[in-house]
Amino acid sequence: MKNLVRVLALVLGTLVVSPALAADKPPRVFLLISGTLGDKGFNDSAKAGIDLIKAKYGDAVTVKFTELGTDAAKYSPALEDAGAEGYSIVICNNNFNNALSDVAPRYPDTLYVMYDGWISGNVPNVYSIQYKNSEAGYLAGVLAGTITQDKKDPRINAEPIVGFVGGRDLTGINDFLVGYVAGAQKALPTVKVVSNFVNSFTDTAKGKDQALVQYGTYKADVVYHAAGRAGLGVFDAAVESGKYAIGVDTDQAALYANDPAKAGLILTSTMKRIDLTLLGVVDKVKAGVKIGGQKVFLGIADGVIGYAPFNKAIPAATQKVLEGAVADVKAGKVKIPSAYDMTADQILKVRDSVNPAKN
Repeated sequence: MKNLVRVLALVLGTLVVSPALAADKPPRVFLLISGTLGDKGFNDSAKAGIDLIKAKYGDAVTVKFTELGTDAAKYSPALEDAGAEGYSIVICNNNFNNALSDVAPRYPDTLYVMYDGWISGNVPNVYSIQYKNSEAGYLAGVLAGTITQDKKDPRINAEPIVGFVGGRDLTGINDFLVGYVAGAQKALPTVKVVSNFVNSFTDTAKGKDQALVQYGTYKADVVYHAAGRAGLGVFDAAVESGKYAIGVDTDQAALYANDPAKAGLILTSTMKRIDLTLLGVVDKVKAGVKIGGQKVFLGIADGVIGYAPFNKAIPAATQKVLEGAVADVKAGKVKIPSAYDMTADQILKVRDSVNPAKN
């Protein structure tokens, strides 16, 4: 039946309206995951949001999730099916942008929630959530730029050089990077930042190889990654090199509780609390707040970006510096550049200006 509904909508051009949810029935929430779980970061954080929703509301909300892999041809049918089946809230990330712009208008009774990006155009039943990745990068940069000055630490080299490994050369990933550069320079204006892109969010081996080059050839003291599952290779490289790393999106040191050698080298992670964001969406819906059509930009001041617990390798004085960095951003005392406000040439200029191979 759901395939018939889809065909009628596409072939006849009719407006398909998902069944209105009866007032006495619990909201039905469906998370569509591009890729798979197990990335220890981005996707797992979204799934954690579903878990938080269930833990808070129990039977007052029904939840479901599915992993769709990386085949984009599956995204539009999945959105269609969720709408046709009458789900009240359907959640997806920005990989669904094009499909969502096409599908969502046919199911106006379904609230589609897209996180980590803004929907193209204005769609009344889509709530778009963008994160201030540059703020996360800034926090990582302040830490990296401070640690690289600690010459009492035997892991720190003579020259102040830090590294960054990104998944792909995309605006959202460059947003982490330009913030990272700004934070590192805030801590030490003369710091150098070597950066590479894996061109994948899943190739852990290549992520490790690129980090090994940064640690070895360029003598980076600490490497920050924004590379999804591929970034887990950075931690392997940190162990092999005896150097520090900074994780992303979730508390990645906590993932290695049974591997203290690795956990001990992850100074902290910058947190992008997708889980809290998705819980907040359901909170709003349950409270009767109309959020369809809105586009929000969330960061440190909203409580969804910050540091994970600090590693004991970070001196107490440095921890105070980091806490001060968070407070300054919250208070609006710091203006952090964003790749979303830059041209490709401007982003490249930032990268080249701190690249040790070019300076």
